[in-house]
Amino acid sequence: MNAETDPNGPWLPSLDALALGAMATGLALLTLALVLVPQRLAQRPASQGIVRLHLAADGQLRLWNQPIPSVQLIGVLQRLEAGKGQPTVRLVPDRDVPWGVVQRLMGQLGRSDLPLELQLP
Repeated sequence: MNAETDPNGPWLPSLDALALGAMATGLALLTLALVLVPQRLAQRPASQGIVRLHLAADGQLRLWNQPIPSVQLIGVLQRLEAGKGQPTVRLVPDRDVPWGVVQRLMGQLGRSDLPLELQLP
């Protein structure tokens, strides 16, 4: 069939291509957002003064991606309190950590004057 004699006109195939291109572009933007948004959310706490303290399943604490013995934790918290500003301590336990261990550590962290948050896995 000739495009000139088509009842829909010669522009119909170009509209299909335009719609397909718009859908592909939208899908690419959605995929990009799904990759970038979690990264931005993970980077935001550092700029807002949030100190993340990770608790591993074996009970090991990590602060700034460095292992920290629990006996040194009080000294680190005191240095944070004495520093400029008042950061928030965010405890991030591993999903395999027993709840009793998390509660005990939160009690220990609650003795400082720093605000405390719990981020569940």
